[in-house]
Amino acid sequence: MLTDDLQVHVARSLPAIEALRRSWSNWGGHRDSDIDFYLTILRSYPEVIRPHVVVVCRRGVPEALLIGRLEYKRLSFELGYIPLFRPRCRCLTFVYGALRGTASPAYANVLIDAVQTHLKQGEADIAHFEPLPLGSPLWLALRDQPGRWERDSVEDVQRHYLLDIPSTIDEIYRHMSGTRRKHLRRSLHQLHANPLGDPTLVCYRSIEDLPCMFQHCEEVARKTYQRGLRVGFADLAHIRTRLHMAATKGWLRGYVLYLGPQPCAFWIGMLYHGVFVSEYMGYDPSYRQWSPGMVLIMRVLERMCSQADGLDVRELDFGLGHAEYKAVLGTRCHDESSLYLFSSTFKGLSLKCMRTSHAVLDRCARQVLTSLKLLPALKRAWRDYLAERSHKGSHQFD
Repeated sequence: MLTDDLQVHVARSLPAIEALRRSWSNWGGHRDSDIDFYLTILRSYPEVIRPHVVVVCRRGVPEALLIGRLEYKRLSFELGYIPLFRPRCRCLTFVYGALRGTASPAYANVLIDAVQTHLKQGEADIAHFEPLPLGSPLWLALRDQPGRWERDSVEDVQRHYLLDIPSTIDEIYRHMSGTRRKHLRRSLHQLHANPLGDPTLVCYRSIEDLPCMFQHCEEVARKTYQRGLRVGFADLAHIRTRLHMAATKGWLRGYVLYLGPQPCAFWIGMLYHGVFVSEYMGYDPSYRQWSPGMVLIMRVLERMCSQADGLDVRELDFGLGHAEYKAVLGTRCHDESSLYLFSSTFKGLSLKCMRTSHAVLDRCARQVLTSLKLLPALKRAWRDYLAERSHKGSHQFD
């Protein structure tokens, strides 16, 4: 609740954002809510309309920020990997790690109340909060504070894995099962015995490295199933801008695994205040029998443990979503959920109905496929199909 010495305002312009730089940077937080990373996204993504950062001040001094942007967004409703429909709307998107400063329940309530007011004033149709840790002040405020019609009735819970980097790679291997260690050793042996040439790992870090890194990563990425889904790495203007900024700041670490002269796998991330944030990953499915993706990961981890490549890493952030390798390697994890607020307009309520109906349909389909033990096989078959189409050039980014 607001008091006489507490004020809330919104930074809606670049000069207003720059005026917050000192407080914003001093508080620290996740890479995604770093002020320079945030400004890069604002300037390079064509769907962005303007900044939208909610500021809580006490006696004129900022004490908390909720970092977001107003943008045109297409909500993607899919059944598995099959797109159903993609309605377009005006969305207030609050980035991952959006709350910087005092993350108290009281301030979280004030911030969510402000966002609801902005929706009621017609600034957007919906507000989207990128995944929040379950039980965090902002998550609790979103679950408890909004009214019945504005509150999200769907919870997309996903696990977020982290790896505390040890001093030696042996400690990581010790946490694996004997079967997995044996499989990795076999893959390494087969990779070294391949007819294309010795496997080599190259780390790209500088602005001068970008043309070569983009060329070789794109050569691999266009063959992956992610390209069929139009996600992941691609040689596009906004991704070039994003990684150029990372190279300028000294954050970029782009790893490419080669067999002779041929790139077969890549892993691009950013080193941010001792945390390696995984950004893009892919491998050429032609070499699947040698597990080049997992081999690449283990070789990079070995470098992290020995602090090679200028890597003073204490933690690896695997990013959002589940994957088997994350579960195998992660030393810590927590559950997160992406949540929406809906305006009370016809469009806002229609979008809520679409999201709720889609969630019910998707859950029922997954339950049926899981009970028939078909879900893993269908996922694999669909990914192979998408990878094959991507390799033939059937799917390209616009």
